[in-house]
Amino acid sequence: MSQATAAPETSEQTQLTKLGSTIRGKLQFMDYLVRAAVADVDRFHEETDAGTRIFIKQLIEMHASNLAIECENMRLVGELCNTLESIINGNGGTGSLYNHHGHSGDAP
Repeated sequence: MSQATAAPETSEQTQLTKLGSTIRGKLQFMDYLVRAAVADVDRFHEETDAGTRIFIKQLIEMHASNLAIECENMRLVGELCNTLESIINGNGGTGSLYNHHGHSGDAP
């Protein structure tokens, strides 16, 4: 294998590894937020003290807001799909099956 061929493969692998790690981290954080929100909803329903209910409600709103932000940031999944396709097709990402939102071109 020539050095010219090895360098792009190494770069692609590095990019793929970095994207994969970033996505896993975001998914773990989102999992934490979902679990915390669901647990806080249970606490909210069981709580009788009005002040504590207000505090728990604010926590739930914070979890929901953070989840919404993380969902917007998941464009990384589309980037991962494009990188994977580029690697297997060896075409540098041209003719991608995925648009900038990570959905196939056939999706509405």
